[in-house]
Amino acid sequence: MNRAINRPEAEAVVEKIVELSGDKRYINKTMGVVVLQGEAQAGLIEGQLLERLGAEEMERRRLVCGNPYSFQGDERDIMFLSMVAATNERIGPLAKPADERRFNVAASRARDQMYLFHSVTCDDLSSSCLRRRLLEFFENTQPQEIAGINREELERRASRDNRSVIKPPKPFGSWFEVDVALNLARRGFNVIPQYEIAGKRIDLVIEGGNARLAVECDGDEWHGADQYEEDMLRQRQLERCGWEFFRIRESAFYSNRETALQGLWQALEEREIFPGESRVEYEAKPYENGVDCYEKDYDKADDDIKESDLDPPLASNFKGSDSDRTKRVEEVSISEIQDAILQALSKCPNQTCTKHSMTARVLKELGIVTRGNPRIVFNERVMRSISVLEKQESILTTSHVNEPHPPDEKVLLCKYL
Repeated sequence: MNRAINRPEAEAVVEKIVELSGDKRYINKTMGVVVLQGEAQAGLIEGQLLERLGAEEMERRRLVCGNPYSFQGDERDIMFLSMVAATNERIGPLAKPADERRFNVAASRARDQMYLFHSVTCDDLSSSCLRRRLLEFFENTQPQEIAGINREELERRASRDNRSVIKPPKPFGSWFEVDVALNLARRGFNVIPQYEIAGKRIDLVIEGGNARLAVECDGDEWHGADQYEEDMLRQRQLERCGWEFFRIRESAFYSNRETALQGLWQALEEREIFPGESRVEYEAKPYENGVDCYEKDYDKADDDIKESDLDPPLASNFKGSDSDRTKRVEEVSISEIQDAILQALSKCPNQTCTKHSMTARVLKELGIVTRGNPRIVFNERVMRSISVLEKQESILTTSHVNEPHPPDEKVLLCKYL
């Protein structure tokens, strides 16, 4: 088994490495080859690479061919895995703990890309075999996309398009943004370009877990003091609503990308934003006994609110006939509604809730229960009050989904701190 070789697979690995070595997109990329069975295959591939690439090029790319332990504690930009196993031999399952450790090392050494070369299908492998699990992972992994653009296509355009003539693909605002987004995507991060929020745009937003980070790509071209002040004002407004920003200067990025992005990787790790994660929707956290705290009790009918739900000073307003409660609704002033909106938001986690739930929150804050047409009229007054507070910059109305016109239940109200 240690002497097993698979010549067609070895030739395919060598051919791909030679191809990528001649691609200017990979000009400074380091490479490594891991064989998943025995060691003879590694020697075969290394010998062919010496003939095709030469020792100097292999040294420059730190190109090592070996088994998983050859890369213990080490990484390369691009990794090539050779499964070796073929249908013309008996394929015993690899399922021991030692095998799992080897496969874990092999599959975690790539920083940017990983290629798997195989001569068998899942049907040829035992369900308990680690080879099958690895192959299924590759087969079930969808091509990565950024804003609906296939990453490979975006990589191709970024390297080949004449940037002085051709504009970056939409929705990107600059080629600088494209290059930063690709650096993030290569590491597996979920990145959204030109993220729209409250009628404004953030260059890039990185999402993962329960957090998100805004990234601004500061180009070297000066657009004037007014534009700069507008950008800073937008950032301050969003920061008051809980957004966090990381800024990257264009000159620093193109001078030394690794240094320019070092702080970004740290910022993402501190916020527990990791590669391969989709962000849990803003309103889905935190949970309390399995119930969404943001919308807890606010989708039920108003007449389901009990006196015990109200603050003691307001509980008396709950009593009386329907006509009495309707009269109290009509007597509420706009200023009282605005105060109740701000008070309700201050009690919400992160001082944020959906626009959809605000009328019920205001009614509860005022200690009033109503239904039917009076409630519809009151809802219109609440919506008008929200518009006034937004113009006063007391609250921010925005969307937590990347849609130009989201429905009300997907609109967030956020109180400025």
